[in-house]
Amino acid sequence: MLRPLQESDVERLSQLWLHLACCAHPSLPISFWSAPARQLRRRLAAQCRHRLLHGDPSDISHWVYSRTGKDLADGLVTITDNMLVETLFVSPTKQRHGVGSELMAQAKFGRPQLEAKVLEENLRGRYFLQQHGFVETARHFNQSANQDEIWMSCRVAA
Repeated sequence: MLRPLQESDVERLSQLWLHLACCAHPSLPISFWSAPARQLRRRLAAQCRHRLLHGDPSDISHWVYSRTGKDLADGLVTITDNMLVETLFVSPTKQRHGVGSELMAQAKFGRPQLEAKVLEENLRGRYFLQQHGFVETARHFNQSANQDEIWMSCRVAA
């Protein structure tokens, strides 16, 4: 089941993201991901506060996957205003069960095109994006990660 992000999801999702980032990038130390994990936690909490204050579902850019009847968040997709899939991840226990594809379908809904970027060593992430129609459009060397960052694009069928 897909639903908007809730404040109760923030801590679990930020910890899950940190775990998955470390697993997908074995050449990078955990310390590389600590600051981005804190930034993710702040952004998710800010989105929840904004939605609570303004009550405007049209500006929701975070969608959570949770099993029907359960409140536990097992996946997240974040789409920015400029159509960038900023985050998409799924709990290891839910991977290879179509959850990532559900989240990607939500990301594509109503958008003519999407962009994504992924570090070169994240082979599973790259393969997932390719399975969903993304193609490489550019590479830029990410000096802090000491590897290429691959930019990918997908035209969404109308």
